[in-house]
Amino acid sequence: MPADSSPDVWQHIAGLQGRRGRRWHVEGAKFMLDGTADNGTAWFDHPDIHGENREPLWRDVDAYRAAMRFFTERGIPTATHTIGDRAVRFALDVIEEVGRAARAPHRIEHIESIPDDLLGRFAELDVVASLQPVHATRHTRADGTDNWSRRIGPDRVAHGWRTRDLLDHGAVVALGSDWPIGPGDPRIGLADCQVRRPVEEPDAAPVQPGQAISAREAYTGMTVAAAYAAGASDELGRIAPGCLADLTVFAANPLDLAPEAQPGNAVLATVVGGAVQLHPNTAKGRP
Repeated sequence: MPADSSPDVWQHIAGLQGRRGRRWHVEGAKFMLDGTADNGTAWFDHPDIHGENREPLWRDVDAYRAAMRFFTERGIPTATHTIGDRAVRFALDVIEEVGRAARAPHRIEHIESIPDDLLGRFAELDVVASLQPVHATRHTRADGTDNWSRRIGPDRVAHGWRTRDLLDHGAVVALGSDWPIGPGDPRIGLADCQVRRPVEEPDAAPVQPGQAISAREAYTGMTVAAAYAAGASDELGRIAPGCLADLTVFAANPLDLAPEAQPGNAVLATVVGGAVQLHPNTAKGRP
């Protein structure tokens, strides 16, 4: 959804809903309310050390509000890219005004730094918090020498990547990779979520270690929560009668592994739409 786009563009995107192929389908609309903190285009309450990170991408934020209402009234769920605290707050305010879409909950993407008062609003408004913890572990450093930390300052850094806090406040937290910005292998994500550092760097200090989550919480965020975010809890995210046969078979149960063992957990097979694809070359030591 282009920033500051017009109603004719909205109508065009609404008309794409339901288009599909064998492995894809269109279901929802993606907004970008701000850019990135690293290049100064995120929307925070206060500017960064360079006087940047203080404006939204939508110059007419009332148009964003109108577009969100347009899609919600048609039952179309939205995902809004928000990095800065001001962007997250504004997106939540607008979602509170327009309500939930019929097909699925609205979701907010990235949520890199937010204050305490926003944590409970996700559960209150049934908004999915879509996070990529690998951004914290791969793009920032515990000593604050990375660009993200230096630009936004220690106070906002301390409120960054709040996976643990959002879960504790009852939010549905869907975990992803943002590939190719982050590593696409979910086994790495499972590990990084728990240790809050690159799993292959045991000597690296963890980034906001208080935001670490358990293997089960990470696994849930990648399966059940992701299905809920898509409005597909009745067919995805679980292995159960009536659900789609889309699953991965690992050599060992990820819930029983130490974080350091997750990346090497061999994939024995994947099942997509009931079709089994074996992976003998990756199944080292398989019985």
